[in-house]
Amino acid sequence: MTTKSLEKIQEVFIGRYGHIPLKIPDEDLVNRAKGSMPYGSGRLFYIFGEEEGREYFEYYSHHRIGGNGHGKIYEDGESLSLPTLETGFAYNPNIPGDAERKRAENAEEYRKTLEDLNAKGMFSSGPVPGALVINSHIMAEELEKGK
Repeated sequence: MTTKSLEKIQEVFIGRYGHIPLKIPDEDLVNRAKGSMPYGSGRLFYIFGEEEGREYFEYYSHHRIGGNGHGKIYEDGESLSLPTLETGFAYNPNIPGDAERKRAENAEEYRKTLEDLNAKGMFSSGPVPGALVINSHIMAEELEKGK
């Protein structure tokens, strides 16, 4: 990845979180080192990787009040939004069984997303916010109920 590519990733990241002063630490950016930083009352985690010959920066933010954000920024500046760990879901009370079906779908999506993030080592570079740990425990119980 060139210096220009690194600058592009930083630019896109700052644009994403421009409402608060977040910036990928220069040393982590140059060394493509995973890390984390405080994010309000939560934490933002990040890793670097390569996919189909393109390097990327992937981040996951969890804020106790403001929710979650998950995305990938490629070296050319292209960015993607990725699934987040959500505990809430919507259903139609007029459709019999819709709440149970949506609850099970949500728990399964949570499980897949959490497994993916853990496999990448996303949460291994800093303290995981308590609210995220509690949410994961609750969702694991939901999955057990569905078996």
